[in-house]
Amino acid sequence: MQKLLQFIVSETLAGRSDLLKERNIGAHLFDKRPDYDTNSDPTVRLRVAELRKRLALYYQGARDESVLINIPSGSFRAVFEWSGKDSLPLHADPIREPEPLPPSLESIVPSARNIFAEPAAKPSKAKFRWRLWWVLLPVALMMIVALGMLRYSRSPEEQAFNKFWSPVLENSRTVLIGIGNNPIYELSNAGEDEYYKNHPKTRFQEMGLHSYLPLSPGESIDSKYLRPAANTYLTIGDVGALSDIEYILAQQHIKLDIRFVNDLTYGDLRQNPTILIGAHNNIWTLNMTEDLRFGFQGHSTIVDRFSPQNQWTANSDRSETYAIAARLLNAWNGKVVVVIGGVGYAATRAAGDFIVDPQSISKMAKSLPKDWEKKNVEIVLHTSVKNQVPGPAEIVAAYCW
Repeated sequence: MQKLLQFIVSETLAGRSDLLKERNIGAHLFDKRPDYDTNSDPTVRLRVAELRKRLALYYQGARDESVLINIPSGSFRAVFEWSGKDSLPLHADPIREPEPLPPSLESIVPSARNIFAEPAAKPSKAKFRWRLWWVLLPVALMMIVALGMLRYSRSPEEQAFNKFWSPVLENSRTVLIGIGNNPIYELSNAGEDEYYKNHPKTRFQEMGLHSYLPLSPGESIDSKYLRPAANTYLTIGDVGALSDIEYILAQQHIKLDIRFVNDLTYGDLRQNPTILIGAHNNIWTLNMTEDLRFGFQGHSTIVDRFSPQNQWTANSDRSETYAIAARLLNAWNGKVVVVIGGVGYAATRAAGDFIVDPQSISKMAKSLPKDWEKKNVEIVLHTSVKNQVPGPAEIVAAYCW
């Protein structure tokens, strides 16, 4: 991440922003072939997206930074913003000569420079000076207004993004995050000691390293040495989706209340907006989607309950898989609920990347009714997974009500 940030900032400052392309970054920093396929290998996009999140989280806690670095969504160049902190004091200079006029204004008022150079004692010159300022004032005001509109106007992507997330972000001090809990059993220390009575240890296992036991066919472990690891481990996909959510909430200074689903009750969900992460490891996700049009069926399938013949099933190795993303307004708990869950951890991660990307939300909005922002939204996403990394998610079905 440090090398990536340094490279992007250095190239931007050197005036080579036009060379900050995905393929160039991949070849320079990630040892990719100069002609590699960026569609099938999203390494650079994922790393830059993670860098954006880390920068946002860093500035959330850094209060004394005078220059802020940002990498706009959809771009790989750096943008620098002056925070206004540690600004230089103004000189105590009550009488100052007017600044030289730019060439464009000199053509409008060719004698302006000579007028400012004359002493102000002559009434005729002073009178003309006031007339000049009255001419320039409207021009300056129009420039200020134009710059302000340019600075604060939002792109269609940003507008769609704000419409989707505003029910969660507006008037919310805390957002509840419900993380899935995978049913995992782990070997106890006593079980490891029993195994190594008859097997040699490596030097790291002598230091206490936990590792898979290479059991021979037919060799078993006594169940008394196995224990459920409840509320302990997270999948990488759930962590990736959580990182996506942390990024947008940190920008709005909203606190997170992160819990495993086993620690959530109906009363908890009534207190704050809720974001549920995970599908088959999250009972609240299955509960919330049970009566929706698109829902999970079995271990690998998402079904359209309006038309049950429409189904989307992940293949056995999850290299082609599917996810559900939904925003439910005024749900049965009285608060907005956002659901991010997929068939396999990679699908959940892809849904998390999709739901925080303004361009993806904008594409989704184009397939929905004009007043979609006031309604419930549910979409089915498809992603291709390579080297355990999901590619960009694509919408295969959408419903708004």
